[in-house]
Amino acid sequence: MTLRIATAGFVALLCACSARSPETPSAHAEAEAPLLGVELDAEQQEKLGVETEAAAVATWQPSVAGPAQVLDPQELVAAMAEQGKAEAEAHSSDAARKRARDLFGADTAVSAATLETAERQAASDSALLEVARTRAALGFGGGAPWLSANRRDALLGALARGNTLLVRASFPGGLPNGKPAALTLRRVNGGDAWTASEVWSAPADPSVPGPTLLALLAGSNGLGFGERLTATLPAGDSQTGAVVPASAMVLAGGQAWCYVQTGEHEFARRAIEIGKPVDAGYFQQHAIAAGDKIVTAGAGLLLARELGGAPAED
Repeated sequence: MTLRIATAGFVALLCACSARSPETPSAHAEAEAPLLGVELDAEQQEKLGVETEAAAVATWQPSVAGPAQVLDPQELVAAMAEQGKAEAEAHSSDAARKRARDLFGADTAVSAATLETAERQAASDSALLEVARTRAALGFGGGAPWLSANRRDALLGALARGNTLLVRASFPGGLPNGKPAALTLRRVNGGDAWTASEVWSAPADPSVPGPTLLALLAGSNGLGFGERLTATLPAGDSQTGAVVPASAMVLAGGQAWCYVQTGEHEFARRAIEIGKPVDAGYFQQHAIAAGDKIVTAGAGLLLARELGGAPAED
């Protein structure tokens, strides 16, 4: 009897143990997970030359980019001069055809042969005008603003004087949806940016894959014919975040980091993205918030201190 009771108790104990779920890490254990960073008192901070500044609000505009070049307008001026001459001749011959027809119909003061000659000349000049227009469209796009007669003379004059520049830009990665409203241009080595607000589709550049655009850039801006540029177009809604200064970035383990002062003596190391450069540094949408105290001087020494004297990566 005693043996049966003992056996039953042992079985019940086994069942109770098997009914328990496996242990999972508690929230307390997760909270105790080590954080990346280092602690330094005020004297150590001064010795290492640690300086901080608040992360500034920044905006990032997604965009597509491609190579661009300032074109010599001589070919364009020649094409437009050819078209202008063809238009004048077509207008003149058409007027002569109308006069000959009116006179022939009135009192046969003009012979049928003369009328036929006038009509043949008008048809020939009209065909030559279409050839000139087609050639200009094939070379510079059907949406070129100078194809409008009321703008041609002013635009060609500005291009010939260099007061307005003609720029061609290609986009190997494709174009965003919709007609581009403006094109942002910079020199290849950076610097000032210019906006070309008159943009239209152009024939493809055989030397660069992808769609091509032509644009008018008002003002010479110190640019010369043939100069290489970088062109960008907006590709989506802008994003708001913060900027990490370039001086705050350190590398470790193939990852970019910065240090944020989270307390009087505490500095947390946070992973950052460097794929969105802005003028002041690197745009961050999630890792850093505006107002965070970013270490802008001594970050490399903090990393070496945290890693036990290991030097920061170049």
